[in-house]
Amino acid sequence: MTTRMPTIKDVARLAGVSVATVSAVINRDSGVRVSKELTERVENAIKELNYRPNRIARALSRRQTQTIAYVVPSVSNAFFAQMAQLIEDRAFAKRYGVYLCNTHSSVDRVELYKDIIIENRVAGVITTLTWDIIENGFIEAIQEENIPIIGLAGARVVAGIDTITFDDVRGAEIATRHLLERGHQKIGFIGIKNSKTTLQRLKGYKKALTEANLAVPEGYIVKGGSFDREEGYTLAQKLYQKYPEITAIFVYNDVMAAGVLDGLNDLGLRVPKDIAVVGYDNSVARYTRPKLTTMDLFKEQMVEAAMDLLFKRIAGEEFACQHQQILPRLVMGESS
Repeated sequence: MTTRMPTIKDVARLAGVSVATVSAVINRDSGVRVSKELTERVENAIKELNYRPNRIARALSRRQTQTIAYVVPSVSNAFFAQMAQLIEDRAFAKRYGVYLCNTHSSVDRVELYKDIIIENRVAGVITTLTWDIIENGFIEAIQEENIPIIGLAGARVVAGIDTITFDDVRGAEIATRHLLERGHQKIGFIGIKNSKTTLQRLKGYKKALTEANLAVPEGYIVKGGSFDREEGYTLAQKLYQKYPEITAIFVYNDVMAAGVLDGLNDLGLRVPKDIAVVGYDNSVARYTRPKLTTMDLFKEQMVEAAMDLLFKRIAGEEFACQHQQILPRLVMGESS
């Protein structure tokens, strides 16, 4: 036989007060004043009955839940998985839960998550500024519901919302110059199709080569359809087999770079003796063999800044939109 869960009416009956008084005690931010004596009676009744308020009902009355949403392309990318963990930890410290939404660059997924986020009255949203988010009216729809939204990572700065992004052009310049300083002149580039972030990193790569008075053969630049390890493996073999004179490769991210290492190894090449590799984002660099040289994106610093802004917006603070840009730093590994 199951035991019936106590209701707000049971609490009111035991405390000898009205349901409205119990509600006012539970929702302390409602603006309704309750005497100390009645508050104590209600609190004692709640404790005696082990009553748990209906959070959904409270959220509807306040038009906000104790949750935030984090919208990313995919946590199969180690970088976003690590960012999600940092966001969840920071949210937990504030007693907030986190909805994790993987878009997989699908407009249909973005549309669904947009509706779910609004219907569930999340307190705030952190989203990667990818094309599917920008083009689908996602940001505008969230803003129309007066839900604070922060752009975190990605190659775009959006007017009207706070954004925290990387300086990918300069970051890619630093990575490419490192290879140039190591004596490499024939440097390949592996990126992603239809990616503004790739375009930014490609711009920095080309800038460093041009400033070194080196040509940038278009054949040295290859782009794949996804940012996973398998794609890195395939593209590395394709690039090297067509252009065996290449002595170094700059790769879009660490996960792809791990695949690049595998692909080069299977071709019988030794890294870095025969060919050097530099990754980007410092997500799995320490776990590869050899350990990747990479660009660190200061994930903890970025999440800290984004969450601070989000909680200030949730609290109703008003200030001009903040647009912060983080300059990546080179982390030396064993692959260059």
